[in-house]
Amino acid sequence: MAERPAAARVDRRAFIRMLGAAGVAVGLAGTATLAGPMAGVAFAAEEGRTRAPHQPYLHGYNAAGLKSWTPDGDPYAKYFRSRVPLATRIAPFTATQAKPALASKAQVMNMSYDYDNAFFTAYRYNDQFARRLMRFWQYSDLYSSWHGMPVWGSSTSDPEHGLINLPNPAYTDAAHRNGVKSLAGWFWPRNGAFSAYLEQRPDGSFIVADKLIEMADYFGFDGYFINQEASVSQADATQLMAFLKYLRAKAPARFHLQWYDTITTGGQLQYQNQFNDVNAAWVQHDGRPVNHSVFVNYAWNASRVASSVATAKRLGMAAHDVVYLGTENEKYGFNPPYDPRLVFPEGGDAQTSWALFGTHMAWANNPDREDPDKQQNTFVRERRYWSGPNEDPTRTGRTEYVPWTDNGRPNDPDNHRKWDGVAHYIAERSVIGAFPFVTRFNTGHGRAFFLDGVQRSDREWNNAGSQDLLPTWQWWTASGGSGAPLSVDYDHTTAYDGGCSLLISGTLGPANPTTVRLFKTQLRVGGGESARLVFRTDRPGQQSGLELGLVFQDAPADFVWLPAGKTAASGWTTAGLPLTAYAGRTIAAIAVRVSADAAASYRLNLGELALLPAGTPAAPARPSRFTVDQVHPNAAGNGAEVFLSWDFAAQGVWYYDIWRQRADGTPEPLGRVCDGVYYVKSLTRQGSEAGSTLSLVAVAPDGTRSAPATARVDWA
Repeated sequence: MAERPAAARVDRRAFIRMLGAAGVAVGLAGTATLAGPMAGVAFAAEEGRTRAPHQPYLHGYNAAGLKSWTPDGDPYAKYFRSRVPLATRIAPFTATQAKPALASKAQVMNMSYDYDNAFFTAYRYNDQFARRLMRFWQYSDLYSSWHGMPVWGSSTSDPEHGLINLPNPAYTDAAHRNGVKSLAGWFWPRNGAFSAYLEQRPDGSFIVADKLIEMADYFGFDGYFINQEASVSQADATQLMAFLKYLRAKAPARFHLQWYDTITTGGQLQYQNQFNDVNAAWVQHDGRPVNHSVFVNYAWNASRVASSVATAKRLGMAAHDVVYLGTENEKYGFNPPYDPRLVFPEGGDAQTSWALFGTHMAWANNPDREDPDKQQNTFVRERRYWSGPNEDPTRTGRTEYVPWTDNGRPNDPDNHRKWDGVAHYIAERSVIGAFPFVTRFNTGHGRAFFLDGVQRSDREWNNAGSQDLLPTWQWWTASGGSGAPLSVDYDHTTAYDGGCSLLISGTLGPANPTTVRLFKTQLRVGGGESARLVFRTDRPGQQSGLELGLVFQDAPADFVWLPAGKTAASGWTTAGLPLTAYAGRTIAAIAVRVSADAAASYRLNLGELALLPAGTPAAPARPSRFTVDQVHPNAAGNGAEVFLSWDFAAQGVWYYDIWRQRADGTPEPLGRVCDGVYYVKSLTRQGSEAGSTLSLVAVAPDGTRSAPATARVDWA
């Protein structure tokens, strides 16, 4: 969590160009054969970043590693499990969409590298704020990384990269909370013979396929993105087809296998740039299912889109289920050459589903991405990518158009005015379908950590797995008068719980009462439920001007407003709002509104929004068997890496908080995770204390905390 010097970073596009200059094959997907003396360049540079000596990190798997894989034999495996179940999304309700005319048929694959600024390595959580996290899960259905990682024990100067890389479990946690499936990456070519992965037992079963299912079950992800981006022999291609049929037949129902538009059934690398009989065979072959869908390579056009739809129809397949036409944002930024309007004609239905490659460009192409004081540009770029050039999902669509030309380099890739925004084509999704629903607007990283509205740590941190459900619309605001609405953003300087709060600020008066639509929901009120707002303003002891707005399914054009009342004399205010009067009705959307009688500067931080079931909440049980497993002191003896474990509760717990009890009795946050293990990168010794007492608290889905379990780190 402590700030550290900026470390060496490899620009991936420059790296790919370097590979090409060295004679390494680079495909249309921007991937490369990482073999020979160039293979270790990026990995070696990244290893120069600050890593504690025992810090767990993800690695890749080759044929031998896959065949022999067991959780106990895999270094750090237990620290990279996602234990968050895949949430169920609520049914579409067009009346509360930002764009009611959008249909919900098209699905989105979001392919992006894992955060923490690592291309070939990844940590679950770390000690820097200036890191890339996903804050727009509501527009994705599948998530995958693709890059590959060095196998365990390979040279850092010339590593062997595995065929399989796991998804970062912190991202899987966040994806699952939002109803998004998380896929592991498969990339060939790699070192060794491909046939080694296709070995069968005498009974016809495939050793590696069985291990892929076992690993997905253990690590908690939902399938594989298969990028077979190099020619193989006819024999290997035939065997691969049998392998995938076997994998599909044995995989759990939740699985999704997506094929990248690469080789033919004869084994030749041959991008089709459309869905046709060649790559359709990798979805269904000789009457048997193979993969669930195809990520179509990028060089499609109007005729290829039409042909793709026609092929799916002729083969009895639903185009939205099997065809994902690819858009390349990593290379081309906001101005990709193959216009999404060919897939999503204005005024018409989506032709197919959509695959987005390189959504991380909003962060990676920001020249100030490493500076914690200059992250606002990243956040703005991210909103422009997902919500459109106006950073508003109700006002999407490009504001500038110049025909795309390819003269050997991208045409204006950083000009966001040439990008419509994903929300221009994709209807927002939500998982908020039952009480309780609680959010503290925690984005999953911070420059400090707050508990109960008090800053308890001043260390930077990132952990995508601790991200709350974030607003469905970023940002959908409206003024109730002639003035402009106030601005909305995340505030990383003030929080109630976690690393940030929602900030509404500006000059507020009679001319601009401001409504901020926050969440799409499907919450049936039975009687006895309540809402809770935790907030603070710059007007202590006065009327807050804050109201909670409810939109009901039976009257979607109207708001019901519930006033939050006066603010506390100091600090944070908690307002409880009963919902019993609305029994029998279904809440379809949630908003807040701020207003004032006289124009003046206004600032409101919303720290928590909760919708709670009837009855008195029961605290979770105190965690059991909280244990300090390992302590690795530093050379000076004033700090240590610490490995912790406890009995994980599969139900009734939202997450666990790990604290250190300071000498004055106040908590120092060390971490937050939905798991039964945790690695503390840096526990600082307080003076010459003989030992440090650590506390573990289970937090229920409604925010109620358990009694703490304690363990002790003995500095002796």
